[in-house]
Amino acid sequence: MSQFKKINTSQKVTKTQLKNILGVSYPTALKEYQVIVDSLALKRKYLQISDLITYGILP
Repeated sequence: MSQFKKINTSQKVTKTQLKNILGVSYPTALKEYQVIVDSLALKRKYLQISDLITYGILP
């Protein structure tokens, strides 16, 4: 049995969570959130954990 918990990469990432992940202020996180959505050319208006992995923020 695996010791590691499988991560649900389709889970949504809130702007507050992104703020904490990046260690920045909330206004900066809002800007970064939109930059990531635009850079990845997402059709949806929210981020998922898989997007942060693709963008290189999470391993």
